[in-house]
Amino acid sequence: MAYSAPGVVPVDGFAPGTSILLSGPPLTRKRELVIRLLGGDDDEGAIMVTTKMGAGKLLELFREWDGDRPSDRLDVVDCVTKERGLGQVRETETTSYLSSPRDMTGLSIALSGLFQRYHRNGAPMRFGMHSLSTFLMYHNLQRVYRMVHVLSGQVESADAFGVFVVDSPTARELDMLSQLVDGVVETRETETECELRLRGLGGRAAGWQAY
Repeated sequence: MAYSAPGVVPVDGFAPGTSILLSGPPLTRKRELVIRLLGGDDDEGAIMVTTKMGAGKLLELFREWDGDRPSDRLDVVDCVTKERGLGQVRETETTSYLSSPRDMTGLSIALSGLFQRYHRNGAPMRFGMHSLSTFLMYHNLQRVYRMVHVLSGQVESADAFGVFVVDSPTARELDMLSQLVDGVVETRETETECELRLRGLGGRAAGWQAY
């Protein structure tokens, strides 16, 4: 099977085990793109790590942009609410909270448990992280590189599909992080609209197109 992405990026679908990097400046609708890329059939699950927006607001956006996904098919790991005091923390079966993006050990434990659960259930799964840029504020590039290396490996082992978002990376950051994924979706803003283009994934790249 392939993970579909109709009307989001110029590909027919993503092979199981594929990871991509979603890279571009702020205000180019990357959060909307990653949510749409995590959308799928009702039998697919999704895991989202959020470092910039609390789980409550993120779940509202999922309902707006991804429709009525069954509530037990979407897991959120919130790395921002506790640190910034954005709202009341209510742990649920599908929402967990970390103290801050500094806590990579806690993140690793939380995600390992979620990946194992989906593996046991045998359900197709999509994984998203918004955003690596926050982790780069707290950790050096080598530490973040190792984290993405582990997570992209877990995506591959689980026959899942992964999306890692980064805001305006430096040339070195982009060069290192792109080594860990199968393709890069770049975004930009023009005078009238936002555009994206795809690099990698077997040379099926297209030019800039509106989204």
